[in-house]
Amino acid sequence: MTTQTRTPESLDPIRVRIISLGDVGTGKSCLIKRYCESRFASKSIPTIGVDYGTRSTSRKMNDGRQLEVKMDFFDLSGDDEYSDVRNEFYKNVDGALLTFDVTCKRSFESLGKWLREASEYGLSSDTTTTILVVGNKIDHRPREVTEQEGVAFSIQNNATYFETSAKTGMGIDDMFEYLLRELTRDEERRLSSVLP
Repeated sequence: MTTQTRTPESLDPIRVRIISLGDVGTGKSCLIKRYCESRFASKSIPTIGVDYGTRSTSRKMNDGRQLEVKMDFFDLSGDDEYSDVRNEFYKNVDGALLTFDVTCKRSFESLGKWLREASEYGLSSDTTTTILVVGNKIDHRPREVTEQEGVAFSIQNNATYFETSAKTGMGIDDMFEYLLRELTRDEERRLSSVLP
């Protein structure tokens, strides 16, 4: 066994846990595949139970050091048949992607139901969980949900709103960069107070 000397520039990697939730067909799996695998699956099948994705990345902190982060994504099925499976994944979550299809008003109207289910089974309603409301499929027409409606819902539910297209990649990098910043902010503060 070798011992590694820790320098002020080297930091232990951290791991964050993120769930995606929303109705079937909103593009949750495609968003995660786009970010984790840099690809779009044009033919996707509904998630059965839960799917998993991961991405290792890093974030440059204010003091110039790199913080290595492993992001674990748990893509939860939107099918009611898998609610028992879903309910096991709401606890100890750092971030949540509450996703709807901008061309399907019904998927937007279901967001409250998803938040209630997540809260009932352990999703923290305080500020420890970063929640993003994601209006996906902005490359499709006609829209049934406006950006203003998405923003208003997000504000009412202490979340941040993003619009994306898993197909074209539009908005994906901005959304995940924001999520990474939010999920590592407390760790950066902690590390800044430990090392000069």
